[in-house]
Amino acid sequence: MLIKIKFIIFILTLSFLLTPLFDVHASLSDDANAYQKYPLHEKYEKKKKYKEYLKAKEKYAFETTEEKLEYKQAYDNYKLFKKNPVTYRRYAVLLPEYNKYKKYKEKYLPLKKYSTYKKYNKKEYDRYKNYGSNGYKDGYNRYKVFMNDLGNVTTNRGPEIKVGLWSYSIADLQSSPFKITANKPFDVTNCDSTKINPTPIAIGENARVTYLGPDGILQVYNSNIPELFPITDNQDKFCFVASDGNNDDMIFDVNRPSSTYDQYRGKIKIQHSYTQDNQDQEGDLRRIWVINELPLEHYVWGFGEIGGGVQQHSLAMLVTARTYARWYLQPTVTRWNEEGFNVLSTSGSQIYSGYDYEKDHLTIPDLARQTNGIIMRNQDGDVVLAAYSSWTDGRTRKYEDGLFGGSCKAVTAGDTSSAYPELSAVSDPYGKNSSLDTCALGSAGNHMVGLSANGSLNLAANYGWSWTRILSYYYSGINIVKEY
Repeated sequence: MLIKIKFIIFILTLSFLLTPLFDVHASLSDDANAYQKYPLHEKYEKKKKYKEYLKAKEKYAFETTEEKLEYKQAYDNYKLFKKNPVTYRRYAVLLPEYNKYKKYKEKYLPLKKYSTYKKYNKKEYDRYKNYGSNGYKDGYNRYKVFMNDLGNVTTNRGPEIKVGLWSYSIADLQSSPFKITANKPFDVTNCDSTKINPTPIAIGENARVTYLGPDGILQVYNSNIPELFPITDNQDKFCFVASDGNNDDMIFDVNRPSSTYDQYRGKIKIQHSYTQDNQDQEGDLRRIWVINELPLEHYVWGFGEIGGGVQQHSLAMLVTARTYARWYLQPTVTRWNEEGFNVLSTSGSQIYSGYDYEKDHLTIPDLARQTNGIIMRNQDGDVVLAAYSSWTDGRTRKYEDGLFGGSCKAVTAGDTSSAYPELSAVSDPYGKNSSLDTCALGSAGNHMVGLSANGSLNLAANYGWSWTRILSYYYSGINIVKEY
C-alpha cells in the first residue's frame, strides 16, 4: 500500500513538472494579446448572467407592479412582527409573502441589470468564453504592470543626436552663402567653447557662412552689422547656439532655397568634409554640410514618416524611429563620423523634417511624449537596429535577405537572422502590396526587413492591435524598455 501511495505521489509530481505554465515562454506579444482578450471574458460572463437573469425572472419576479407592491407591504409588515411579536401579532400570517418577496430581492433584483444583454450577439460572446483562464489573467496583469511602468512619462529629452540635413558644393556656397536667422538672439562658436561674435546676433539679423578655400576653410559674418563681426575667424566648421544657453526653444531658420523645411530646433552646425561617403552619397568628395544638433526626443518630434492619424500605429512608428536613431548613437556605429553627424535627414536613414513638420503635425509631439524615452532592445540587451519599410510582398525578410539597394534577389532558406535575430522573417499579409510584385517593391525602396509600416497601420486601424503588440510581432524576441 505504501509503495502504491509513493508511486501516485511520484506521478503527480512528474505531471506537475512536465505541465508547462502559461508564462514560461510568454512574450510581450503574448501578454499584449492577453491584455486585449482577458477583458472580453467579462462580456462572456455578463452574457451568462443574462441566462441566470431569465431563470430568476421566471421563478421570482412578479407579474404586475400591483402584485409586487402588495408583497412589498406584506414583507415590511412581517419585519415589524419579527421586531415586536406582541404588538404586531396580526402580521404573523404573512410569512409566505415575506419569503417570496425576500427571494425576489435577493435572487432576482441583483440580476435585473443584466436584462439588457438580450441585445448582444450570442455567437460573438461565446467566442470570449476561453479568455478567462489563469493564463490570460496572468498575461493581462503582467502587461498592465508593464504599461504602468511605461506610463511614467518623463521630461528627459535624451542624448543629443546630430542630423545631416543637406550639403552644398563649393560652387553653390560661394555663389549663395548660408543665411541663418533665429527666433531669439544667438551666438557663433568654433564648436568648442570659444564664442566668435562679440555681441549676440539679434532677432532680425542674420549670420552668413561662405566658402573661402583652400582645403575647406569657411568664413562666417553678421551680414547686418559687418563692423561688429570679425571676418578673420576662419575654420572648417562653425556652430550656432542660443545666447541665453537654452537651446530647447531655439528655432533656427537656415533659409534653404526652394524648400518648405528649413526651420530646426536646437543647434545648427556648418561643417566642411572631404570623404568617400560624400562622393558616394552626394556626388562630390568635398561637401559643406548643414547639421542639426538636438535632443533625441526633439528629433522624434520632427519625424516625417507619419501623419499622426491612427494612434497605435503612430506610437509604434515613433518608438521604431527613436530606436533606429538610438542605434546610430552607439560609439561603435561610425557611419557618418567624418562628416560630423549620426544620421541623414532623408530616406537614406529616415526622414526628419524638423520644426516645420512638427508645427504642421501637432499630434506627433503629443504622441511622442507618451512614449518618451522608450526604445527596443534585443535579448542580449543591445539596442535594436529598427529597420522598417512601407510595404512587403506578404512576408518580411531576415536581415541577410533584405532587398537593400533595390534588389529583388530570391529569398534563401532559413528565416532567423544570425546577424540580427530581432530582424527575422515573419508572415505579413497585413502589409502586402496588392499591385506591386517583389522586384517592383524592391525598386521602390522596400527592403522588407523589420516593421512593415502599412502592416502596422492595418493592424492598428482594422485589427485593434496595440503599438506594443505590433512591435513585438515584427521584431522577434524584443524587450520594450524605458531608457530615460
